[in-house]
Amino acid sequence: MSGKIGALARKVIPQEPHLRILAGSTFVNTFGNGLFMTVDVIYFTTVVRLSPAQVALAISIAGGLAMTLSVPSGHIADRFGPRNISAYAVAAEGVIMAGLVFVHSYVPFLAIHIVMGMLGVVAQTTRMATIAKLGGEESRVQLRAYQRAVTNFGISVGTLFAGIGLALNNPAVYKALLIGDAITFVIAGLMYLKLPFVEPTVERGEPFSFAAMKDKVFLGATLSNAFMSVHFVLQSVAIPLWVVRETNAPRWWVSVIMLMNTIAVMLLQVAASKGSATLFGGAKHYRLASYFLSLACLLYAYAHGVNAVIASLLLALGMASHIVGELIGSAGSWSIGFGLADENHQGQYQGVWGLSWGLSGTLGPALVTALVIGMGISGWWILAAIFAINGTVMHKLVTKSWTHTPESKAI
Repeated sequence: MSGKIGALARKVIPQEPHLRILAGSTFVNTFGNGLFMTVDVIYFTTVVRLSPAQVALAISIAGGLAMTLSVPSGHIADRFGPRNISAYAVAAEGVIMAGLVFVHSYVPFLAIHIVMGMLGVVAQTTRMATIAKLGGEESRVQLRAYQRAVTNFGISVGTLFAGIGLALNNPAVYKALLIGDAITFVIAGLMYLKLPFVEPTVERGEPFSFAAMKDKVFLGATLSNAFMSVHFVLQSVAIPLWVVRETNAPRWWVSVIMLMNTIAVMLLQVAASKGSATLFGGAKHYRLASYFLSLACLLYAYAHGVNAVIASLLLALGMASHIVGELIGSAGSWSIGFGLADENHQGQYQGVWGLSWGLSGTLGPALVTALVIGMGISGWWILAAIFAINGTVMHKLVTKSWTHTPESKAI
């Protein structure tokens, strides 16, 4: 029995030192994120008495301003080494976050969220650069897969604990949760310093090159990834609205299909990343993922106008297809983002790549709402076509680039 438990533990807990440190730091950080995401809006709208519109506007402004630091922070990572910058940015974000417990009006709320957003972008960009430079192709995709799996687990556990605070509904408890999240950021930053130091790849006197912004292939791939990333917005915005407003499935079915997604990412993301380590393998994963996402859109669409049982079944099948697309698509995306980048400017390139998620998060909600809620089934068909075409275009873009590299001669 002990042998079986040990074998199971080896599958769940990374054995490589880099993976263990990254997984531990990520879990602590995302556990705190689970607390924060659940409590932030509720505390400031019910206790501090800010309006939901004020809170939403502050978060949008913070996100928009933070995106401007994505590329510069990547360049700084190349010049000074990304590990320390990421660790300090995460810890500093925690210190700033602690100030939220003293906020009683809108302006300081906005200011703190802007600073937190900027530090968050710096931390994320330099973290990706650290992962890119710690190992070879196989290692960095595996590192990223573990990080994503642990992220979902950490947020889930944090959300569970936040639920206890919501049940108690006490201002002091809310403040304690905010402080708890701030502490997790500081701890995560200190843990991150245990990773091996990553040497700078750009001379300190070298001028800012804008190399990634001049790379047309990489910019095209980044734009493609922005379209692909819209599927995350589907989960957070379009699917809940569609289920509640346009299908006969019970409202609580939203929680069921979202739980399917969370569990699948935690358990299967690392396995789904196998075979995507090379740029060519990543492109194949990406294209296949786009077809699964297209199928998911059609299954979601035809949950409209049928009885509750059939609607629930179609939504569950849609989410199953969506999950496959998300798992292999994420792995393909990481491989492409790492593989197309100039190794000496990985920080800057990862900063540009991060803009794809920023764009989808900023423009995606309006797009999917207009298509899904505004156009109904035909809107879902348009989304299905966008995903399929986008995946095919990305594959052609990457494979065309691949044929001009020395590695392609070995294929």
